[in-house]
Amino acid sequence: MDTTLIFSTAAERAVAADQFADYVARARRLDVAAWDYLYLLAFPQVYRYVAARVPSTADAEDVTEETFVGALQSVAGLRAHDEAGFLAWLYQIARHKLADRLRQRYRRPTEPLDPTLEIVDGDPTPEEAVVRAAERAAVREALAGLTPEQQEVIVMKFVLEYDNAKTASVMGKSPGAINQLQHRALAQLRKMLSKRGR
Repeated sequence: MDTTLIFSTAAERAVAADQFADYVARARRLDVAAWDYLYLLAFPQVYRYVAARVPSTADAEDVTEETFVGALQSVAGLRAHDEAGFLAWLYQIARHKLADRLRQRYRRPTEPLDPTLEIVDGDPTPEEAVVRAAERAAVREALAGLTPEQQEVIVMKFVLEYDNAKTASVMGKSPGAINQLQHRALAQLRKMLSKRGR
């Protein structure tokens, strides 16, 4: 469900901003309809934000769910009034949930697969799946080597497909600063990937 609206005039944008602020205020009072609206608006963006940082779809689904549960538990303290502030708040919660997941992974070693488990054949061939997984892992590893701000700008620009203005609004920077940050992040990412032969 696409809840994104395109407003052509400043008056329409002002009305939309007032309506969004009303939804946030109602959500703070635990209004179910308001929370549902905000959830539907933000879920795809939060999911893509998380999926860019975890190795599997299952992990992305789990962390996204944990993010929204955490958000619902702390919505009464939400101070944002606009969409950018609301998304920045959700991304902050997601970052904490991702860090929690990483800590859990280091504390608890994974168990090997049951050798009797039958694996269902999927669309890609085993070779293609290995290549794709290796490419995703290489990009994820290189992304982890960037500064937190560089990681944010790469995810927002290329995973969430935000333009400079929306990225700037969510990150609390100017569009020019976002452009420079993106340029430096891409150069650093290219450098790290080329060192790994990618």
